[in-house]
Amino acid sequence: MLLWAGAVMAQAPAATADPSPFFVEAAECSAAYKAEVTSRLAQPKTESRDQAILADTENSFIFIGVAYKQGLRKAEADELLAQAEQRWAKLPKAAQAQRIASCTERAGKLMDEVSFVERYAVQNRAKARVEQQFEKEKKQKAQ
Repeated sequence: MLLWAGAVMAQAPAATADPSPFFVEAAECSAAYKAEVTSRLAQPKTESRDQAILADTENSFIFIGVAYKQGLRKAEADELLAQAEQRWAKLPKAAQAQRIASCTERAGKLMDEVSFVERYAVQNRAKARVEQQFEKEKKQKAQ
């Protein structure tokens, strides 16, 4: 969907072993950011809302990009995300807020660790995804 599909497109077979802890973390954070973006899209359109959606999308994409670089592929990624979304829905609001805060801190560190080219790719893809979502939102309101 909005956040996950952008960077994880290869169709490699899923690994039979337990997923790496980072892959689980990436799925957990992507699920959290996906929920945040969905929630924000329900809010009235403002510049601050749109900037928050872009930041959430960039944060999600850095996790996705690093996980992809480490070998995570679509089939396993989709499965991990679905599981993470189920866990997210069961978390109390305070735990959700804490998860978002820790994911945001980790995303900042990941962004600092990647190369300029990788950072640019993440930011560019996130911006394109968000612009696409805003166009979709605009068309829905016009109907």
